[in-house]
Amino acid sequence: MGRAPEIAREFCARFLAVLGEAGEVEVSPGPTEIYVNLRGPFRVLPGEPGFRGELGRLVRLYLKAQIGEEPPLTLDINGEVRAHREALAQRLGQLAREVQATHRRMELEPMNPEDRRAVHLVLAKIPGIRSYSVGKGENRRVVIEPAEEKAN
Repeated sequence: MGRAPEIAREFCARFLAVLGEAGEVEVSPGPTEIYVNLRGPFRVLPGEPGFRGELGRLVRLYLKAQIGEEPPLTLDINGEVRAHREALAQRLGQLAREVQATHRRMELEPMNPEDRRAVHLVLAKIPGIRSYSVGKGENRRVVIEPAEEKAN
């Protein structure tokens, strides 16, 4: 990832300064993505998922302009995305054990693209399970099934 994490940190710090927001920018480069968490008692900065997604897109576009690539990046505000993903991973562990025990496929509720990606990454680490997405648009969902055979 080279300089991308530091460039993302600088961009977000300048963004907060332009908004007049006091806060910290935490950046954690991971094996599959850069995680950026903006922490602070924000007055102006909205926490809605749509805003986080748009700001994340701006950071990726800036990175592309600076280094010529658009690395995978998750932008979080006060750790909300990380907490959501940790709860999701815990739930997925339980669902995967159920799929393994019953040898039956399970279809999850519709999810946004970021959650589906997180689900696939978590499930890829569980032996004997495979996952894939079905459906279109807002109805796109993840299916979990035993890897050794297609379930009923």
